[in-house]
Amino acid sequence: MFGGTRLCSFAFLVGIASSLPATVTAQALDRTHFIRLAASVVKVEVQNRNGSYSLGTAVAIAPGRVVTNCHVTRDARLITLVKGALRWPAIAQSADLEHDLCILEAPTLEAMPVRMGSARSLRIGQRVGAMGFTGGIGMAFRDGMVGALHRLDGSKVIQSTTAFTSGASGGALFDNEGRLVGILTFRLPGAPGYYFSAPVDWVAARVTAVEGFTGIAPLAATRPFWQHPPPDLPYFMRAALLEAGDQWPELLKLAEAWAVAEDDSPEPWITRGKAYLRLDRREAAAEAFSRATVVEPASGDAWFNLGVTCFHLGETAELQRAHLTLSRLNPDLAKDLAVISGLSIQ
Repeated sequence: MFGGTRLCSFAFLVGIASSLPATVTAQALDRTHFIRLAASVVKVEVQNRNGSYSLGTAVAIAPGRVVTNCHVTRDARLITLVKGALRWPAIAQSADLEHDLCILEAPTLEAMPVRMGSARSLRIGQRVGAMGFTGGIGMAFRDGMVGALHRLDGSKVIQSTTAFTSGASGGALFDNEGRLVGILTFRLPGAPGYYFSAPVDWVAARVTAVEGFTGIAPLAATRPFWQHPPPDLPYFMRAALLEAGDQWPELLKLAEAWAVAEDDSPEPWITRGKAYLRLDRREAAAEAFSRATVVEPASGDAWFNLGVTCFHLGETAELQRAHLTLSRLNPDLAKDLAVISGLSIQ
């Protein structure tokens, strides 16, 4: 229930509360500011052990060091970093195969290290910018927003609307202050809004490490977390696959198990609410979004979904409460909610 009030009535538009919150009021990122960061992003050319070639992207994180995805360099016997006509050989690497993050050492590299941020500092609805060599050809910049933040291994995997292709794997995801917060890593093909970046928090402790580096050679066959068999994927990935496929009964079952396994996370309850909405179990959906705000009172995503739902269901008091709470937690989402619902912004 909503703080002791009655549940929302149900003359409701399916899809708004169940979609990623669209930041309708946030300003686009200043592209000129991010163009300067392009000097810190390089192309990765890999000659594999079987003679084939792979392409990716890397980001300078320390003098003579870049980070990229291990799936780019997995079979490498030779790695070259490229910027225009300039080329620098990588001579060593430090691999975190589970998280798909490899640090390459190239002592002669001429690239300014970026400022490091943290995925834990991000908010849903916040603007972000992605840079990578789309298609392995030219540098591309994509302006987008944070759609979801998924807890995993002490940080948060970033889901955003910044589209990228395979050549951009290992590229940079910057916050609106130009800090590196994520490494472009994987996507769900054909599903808009499902682009995922590994948090830089996972690599922070290794940026200046001396130990753990080996020569350039094919890596172990260990697959990263996002390439595990479906039953072994993190819950958020299994949920994304089901949601992208409109498999709502299956998503509901998964969300129920997820809520038991991670009882301190609001995400399974938000996911549960989405599934209930699609199954036309509206009262259960309202309860699920409300429960998410109880599990984590600081979850802007939960309050946003609750507020949008209550607007379409005619619950003015609950809408106003959600907006007031969001005003403290996430001003961008509060503005979005006000625009969607027609609330006046003080």
